[in-house]
Amino acid sequence: MHAVQQDRFGPPAEVLELVEQQLPPLGPNEVAIAVEATPIHAGDLANIAGEKTMIRTVTPGEELVTELPQVPGIEGVGRVTAVGSRVRRFSIGDRVYLPLQCGSWREVVHGNADSLFPAPEGDPIQLSLIINAFTADIALQDLAPLQRGDWFVQNSANSNVGRVLITLAHRRGFKTLNIVRRQSLVDELLELGADAVLVDGPDLTARVAEATGGAPLAVGLDGIGGEATGQLAACLDDEASVFNMGHMSSLSCQIPSWVLLYKQVKIRGYYAGYNMSARSPAQQAAMIEELAGLISSGVIKAKIAATYPLKEFRQAVTHAQQDGVGRDGKIVFDLTA
Repeated sequence: MHAVQQDRFGPPAEVLELVEQQLPPLGPNEVAIAVEATPIHAGDLANIAGEKTMIRTVTPGEELVTELPQVPGIEGVGRVTAVGSRVRRFSIGDRVYLPLQCGSWREVVHGNADSLFPAPEGDPIQLSLIINAFTADIALQDLAPLQRGDWFVQNSANSNVGRVLITLAHRRGFKTLNIVRRQSLVDELLELGADAVLVDGPDLTARVAEATGGAPLAVGLDGIGGEATGQLAACLDDEASVFNMGHMSSLSCQIPSWVLLYKQVKIRGYYAGYNMSARSPAQQAAMIEELAGLISSGVIKAKIAATYPLKEFRQAVTHAQQDGVGRDGKIVFDLTA
């Protein structure tokens, strides 16, 4: 069984290697899953380089540690190829989601059958991105008590999380104000269901107020970091909340003191894994089933820049490190070819 592995931190194309691994014996409650597709997230690349971004088995309050060697990859989809002696939920040939944070950049994954979620038929490349979907879904459910007609502001609207959020918000009657960095994206996001799309730049606060008609803006989702966090915060109401879920700028959040002092805006982190784990198994299963159905039917559709076989991992991670027009969408390992 082949896997992409790292034994030290550094530039992904330099520290990753394709290795042969011996699978352990299959436990009585486990299934073996042949991986069909698994994506490359920006957090994966940061973690490979040594940042504490995509840490395995994170528990609030504990030190964040990455053990080496490790196989990167936090999600994916595949087919059951073998079942343990006590497994009754799944049969050979069933499609399932890989266990989250399992080190998915490999050909075969073992998972406990009791904690796996079924996956529907459909495009495995699209289905492999379930974390983007539930990150957007939970943001709409948990970050603020939204009512129909309320506005939700986000500044990484062209990300796949941002695109899913636009789609779900439109279906549920919420309005989205979406901040991007390229004029060419405006019409594209409006067609997805965005209510307003603005290009970041001077006078953003005034343009946001005009686009929303001065409506209350109590919550913003920041995926950029750096000065963009402060620009987003300045657009919101006094005592509003900014939730940071990443730093696509590679910079930590920066908020001017006047925004904190006089607007009393609050900044918080948003890691959807915590919110998901706080839900019961039945609630998690219902959410995954709904979102997977929307993906399978094409209602939710991720933007895919390219797919690569596992053996072309260096080309894949190099492509994934580009941004803007150099990588307009997600990079995914396709193991079905």
